Amino acid sequence: IGNMKEMDPKYVLGASHTGYGVNLFMGIGIPIPILNEEMVRYTTVTDADIEAPIIDYGDAYPHHKESDLGSATYAELKSGSIAIKGKDVPTAALSSYPKAVEIASTLKEEIEKGEFPISEPVQLLPQIGSKERFKKLKIRKRGE
Repeated sequence: IGNMKEMDPKYVLGASHTGYGVNLFMGIGIPIPILNEEMVRYTTVTDADIEAPIIDYGDAYPHHKESDLGSATYAELKSGSIAIKGKDVPTAALSSYPKAVEIASTLKEEIEKGEFPISEPVQLLPQIGSKERFKKLKIRKRGE
């Protein structure tokens, strides 16, 4: 939980995506305590280890359906293009790697100086298989 009045404005940005409306981009840093070997394995994955689904939301909008076109690793997405149905498609990030490194460095410095108190989690994130999974955004028509 955070107080937006105390947040650094360089990490909070308004954005707009045509056809989707207004968005809020927020850079956050979350300390992950490394307490055992299992946690080390979870935190040492590379971009080649992380897969993301490829979904054509342009095709899905406004029909409320998702168009699953397979998956790609973060490494493939960061390369600048991926092949979908035999065609090269340009890719771009919605997040900034340099900004993420800056946030992680700031968080590390604050923890080392004792300026970032570590506390118990306020609320746990939903677990895989939980009924509390993230809900899909319902696209409404104008006037609804």
